Amino acid sequence: MRKSRFIGWTAVVSLTVLNILVFCGKPAMAADGKIVIGLVEVTSGPFKASGERFAIGAKYAIDELNAKGGLLGKQVELVVEDGAFKPDVVVRKTTKLVLEDKADLLMGTIGSHTAMAMMKVAEKHKKIHLIYNSTADSITGKEFSPYSFRTTISTAQRANAIMSYFAMYTKFKKFYILCTDVSAGHEVGEGYKKNLKKIPGGQIVGEDYHPMAMRDFAPYVSKVIASGAEVVLTGNYGPDLSNLIKAGAQLGWKAITGGGYLFDPYIMQDVKEAALGHMVVEHTLIDMSNPIQKKFVEDFKAKNKDLDPVVYSPVFGVNDIYWGAQWLFDAVRKAGSTDSEKVIKAWEGASYNMPWGKVTMRACDHQIITPARAAVMVRDNDFFPFPYTEKPVVIPEEAVTVSPADTGNPRCK
Repeated sequence: MRKSRFIGWTAVVSLTVLNILVFCGKPAMAADGKIVIGLVEVTSGPFKASGERFAIGAKYAIDELNAKGGLLGKQVELVVEDGAFKPDVVVRKTTKLVLEDKADLLMGTIGSHTAMAMMKVAEKHKKIHLIYNSTADSITGKEFSPYSFRTTISTAQRANAIMSYFAMYTKFKKFYILCTDVSAGHEVGEGYKKNLKKIPGGQIVGEDYHPMAMRDFAPYVSKVIASGAEVVLTGNYGPDLSNLIKAGAQLGWKAITGGGYLFDPYIMQDVKEAALGHMVVEHTLIDMSNPIQKKFVEDFKAKNKDLDPVVYSPVFGVNDIYWGAQWLFDAVRKAGSTDSEKVIKAWEGASYNMPWGKVTMRACDHQIITPARAAVMVRDNDFFPFPYTEKPVVIPEEAVTVSPADTGNPRCK
């Protein structure tokens, strides 16, 4: 895929979205009159739809920023590169963004394995790096980099929130862990087991880890059914989640899934009725009774009428990077510079008022400390003609937060 360069929204919008990522003319070259942000995302392959929406969200945030005068009095230029969901490609593309495109700040990418690859390049070149979606605990734990800041909840935080939800709002006791056989998947599983103590009488009746990009989940679903599980605890996303839920419905399981990614409208458009009753947890889960979030959704739709309203809906993905970017911009303003050491000093320990509540950037590990929201999939909702989230309930910050001593980060004692 070709490199993308734009100042604000200078691209031609099309339903393929790949056509959005087009050149704006001159070769890559830094200039005193602008700030360059380099974004690496997945814009090809099976996770293409997930990555593209983050690119769309970044463009929207920067377009809005430039319309208001830019950042530190300068216009902001976004350069997008396709990381292809591969660490070696991410390393190459991030290096290019720094050395050739002269990026001042970096953002990316989905997939914890690729985010960690990007972290290493950012640290090597001492560039501030925003992580808005990748959730492996090790990102802000044992793999910590002082230049990377995460504005999404970690796998351990999500596990805390999910198990708190089941303890607070349900009577389920039998849980089956089913996650991808990668580091993040195993971290999710460990988080669920650690938090089982929140549920009196709770038990793990099965545990499996499957390859990524699975097509046939029938063998796993059969094991879930045989176990008598009431809830399948998963960290799956994208096609791994939709294929799992559809297989479960086809084979007649009675269990529901508990996880963080079912609220992806792209998945829900495919899964439809099979998702009814399943639940999700996320800190940025949209609540249309919140005037700030309602305005964000309505404004985005009004300004992006040519985009597929489901695949590129602002209720998932777009909002994660949008609000993460707002916090990054705020840290740069407080630093008065894009100089990395100054931004680190300004962002560590800082708080920010998000639409869902006050959040804090924990100084020792650069991890967002935040409340979360949980919701069940219902037919009648505020967003789509297919099942989607009901009005969410709040999981308080203290039920989400992971002790800094448990992160594996040597800075956190």
